[in-house]
Order: sequence, then structure tokens, then C-alpha cells
Amino acid sequence: MKKLSASTLDLLSFLTAQPHEVFDMAGRIDSRRYMARRFPEGLPLIISHQQYPGYRRMVWENWMHWHDYYECFIALSGRGDFRAGHDCFTFAPGDMVLVDPLKIHGVMQMEAAHTALVILFPTQLVSQPGATVDQGFLSPWDRRMTGVLPLLKASQAEAPAVHQAALALAQTWFSSPDTEDRRLALKMHFLTLLFRLRQAFARTGAADQGSVDRNQREERLRRALDHISIHAHEPLTQPAVARAAGMSTSRFREFFKTTTGWGFAQYLREIRVERAAKMLRETNESVANVAHMTGFADQSHLLRCFKAKYAAAPLSYRKKHQS
Repeated sequence: MKKLSASTLDLLSFLTAQPHEVFDMAGRIDSRRYMARRFPEGLPLIISHQQYPGYRRMVWENWMHWHDYYECFIALSGRGDFRAGHDCFTFAPGDMVLVDPLKIHGVMQMEAAHTALVILFPTQLVSQPGATVDQGFLSPWDRRMTGVLPLLKASQAEAPAVHQAALALAQTWFSSPDTEDRRLALKMHFLTLLFRLRQAFARTGAADQGSVDRNQREERLRRALDHISIHAHEPLTQPAVARAAGMSTSRFREFFKTTTGWGFAQYLREIRVERAAKMLRETNESVANVAHMTGFADQSHLLRCFKAKYAAAPLSYRKKHQS
């Protein structure tokens, strides 16, 4: 394993000494898997040092989610397995993960010691409509070439410059009083971080894929997921959801997979299985009734899907979690 650079070690040392937030997923994700955030006015930026002591419970409740704002995090301690759309990879201390807006994502598994510096921001912090130059700051998220993972390993040659920019941002965030000069310094260091990320990912061969009408994509995705949330327990078809999104079935199929990283059938199956798991934990309904009430063709169909996701039969799962 390559030795970590001095700037990486300085960043990890500083961040681990900062106050932390105990983060819990419970109650934060709605029926569409959307996680809302309220950003401060003036400088819509959130930075936090997070710990996850209850992560095992959070995973089985419903970890996978999406949002319309940008996110990146730097692992400070502990390793984990992350999934974003169809990309799956392992992160370790010092690695930076970029979370694409609208992609369904989440940590699939992580060590109990895992902590991270999490940075969240909406588009308007960086780029206003029509500001084509500013959109370049978001290229590591928006213009990554297909096949390039949203991961900057601590061992990569570009990592020290990124970590140096992240350290300047973190020092200002955690150490300075809240003044106008602090907010200006935060914006400056934040844009420097984005610029360093742009340089890092440009060297992996990222290509400019052109600007995307993100507002239209978000609106179509919300309409589709709203419809799925309401009708998941029914014999729901992809053409019906496509009509709700205002698209043809063929266009919707590609749109849904490209935007979220999941196929429509996979997403619907996961929603149904998770609702079935919730009923098994919280009610005494028979497995046959649970299958019927969550949209499965029959009890056998639920059994196959449930075992594939939870590696346990429904009754064994109920016994474990109700006890």
C-alpha cells in the first residue's frame, strides 16, 4: 500500500480532532427514497464530521437513497463498500467519494469505526442558470466519462492537492467565527477544492458531455417516483410510470437507468421488498398477506425476492427483528 502524503495525513489529523455529528438515517428518507436537506441562506453549504454508530440498523431500514444536491465525502477512518447507480467500489481512509445528484446510492457495508467528512451543496452555490463557465466546477460530477468511478483514492498522484484544498476549507469551517470574511473565505476555499477535483478527474480521461437540463430531469424523476410510491402495491407497469413522467416507454427506460443507475424493475422490486420487510418487523400479518399488500404476485415470489436481498426467509427475518 502506498504511503499517505503529508497533506493527506495533515487533513486526517485535523478532521478527526473536530466535533462530530452522530448521523442516523431513520426518518430522513421518504417513500420515493428522497433525502431532503435544508441549506443555510446566503451560503448554502453544509460540512460535517459524521460518525455512524447505528449503521447496521440503518442499512436494513433503507439505506439506498437519492437527492438533487451535490455531495462528496472523505473517509477518515474505517473501510466501506459504496454503491452509486451501477458502480460498486471500496473506500478507505483518505479516499474521496463523489455522489452524483439523482443517482440512487448508499453504503452497502462499512466498519463500525467509519467516520467521514461530508460536504453537501446545491447547484446554485456554484453555478447560476446561463453561467457556462461556472458549470466547469461541477465537471467531476456532471461530465465524468462512463466507466470512471466517482472515487479519488488517497494513493493517486492528484490526491495531495485535493486534500490540501479540503484542509483549508475545513480549517475555515471549524475554526473561524461566523463573519462575512469567513463566508467569503469558505466560498474561495470551496471553489479551490472543486477546481482541484476538476483537475484530478480530467486526468482520468473525463470528457465534456455537454450541459444537461437537470431541472427537467429532476421533475420527470420526481413524477415517476411519486407514481411508483403510490402504486407500488398494484400490478404496476413501466408504460404507466412512463406516462406519469410524460415520456414514451422506450425513452423512459433509458432515462430511468441513466439518471438513477437502476433499472425500473430492480427499483420496483427493491421498494416492494423493503415495504414487506417493514411489515414483517412491525405487524403480525401472514406472509401471504404481506406479499399481497406489497405488490408481489404470490407468497413464493416474495420468498425468492426476500431471500435474495436479506439472505433470510420472511419468517426468520420477522423472528430476528421482532425479538
